Amino acid sequence: MKASVLIIEDEFPIALDLQTRLEKMEFSVVGIGANYKQAITLLAELDYDLVLLDINLKEEKNGIDLGLIIKEKFFKPIIFITAYVDENTFKSALEAQPMGYVTKPFNDKDLYRNIVIALERFKANNDTLYSENTLTKEADFLFVKDKGVVKRVDCKDVSYIKAMDNYSIINTTKGSYIVNMFLKDILEKLGERFIRIHRSHAVAIDKISTLEDNIVYINKEALIVGSNYKNELLKKMNIL
Repeated sequence: MKASVLIIEDEFPIALDLQTRLEKMEFSVVGIGANYKQAITLLAELDYDLVLLDINLKEEKNGIDLGLIIKEKFFKPIIFITAYVDENTFKSALEAQPMGYVTKPFNDKDLYRNIVIALERFKANNDTLYSENTLTKEADFLFVKDKGVVKRVDCKDVSYIKAMDNYSIINTTKGSYIVNMFLKDILEKLGERFIRIHRSHAVAIDKISTLEDNIVYINKEALIVGSNYKNELLKKMNIL
């Protein structure tokens, strides 16, 4: 299976048509949102590689507003889909830094090429970012490149990691470190002691002091547990 796609489109027949086309191309459609509220929920809860986003959502907040949120908080490539866009709307859409535009009615070749190019451009941008500030692993500790200085961080001291903009914050018992890597890539280096509890953060199991409903506490720090992650967290905690 190729990359996973989240569709945000308020006309359901068009969204279903998109899904059918994408699945024939062997892309995985992980969800369809029809409005701003649904979109925010899906963006926070699902795992996806790219968002196909209708500019003209018929609401107070449109696709451009969503695109700006994706850019600032979710850090995924966007392809805008639209039947028509005037010059002012086009200029506004550029602020969300989309990786492409697809017009209705859809052309399969155009759709496929836009997605492939968007994913490749996004990957290339991230590869450049990682090369400037990286995190490496050796045994039970990490080397974190922090503001030009390479520092050793013991894995046992890491409490939780938060995803922010185009970087992550590794919080330890001795301090915090900013690294220009995505959360999922950091977790691959940290191993099974850590678990993702939300799209935006992960925790060390042995640092959890309390779990109350959908809130995990690490000392006085409260972290929300996403509904898609709670069952796996409970399994890992070995609750008696």
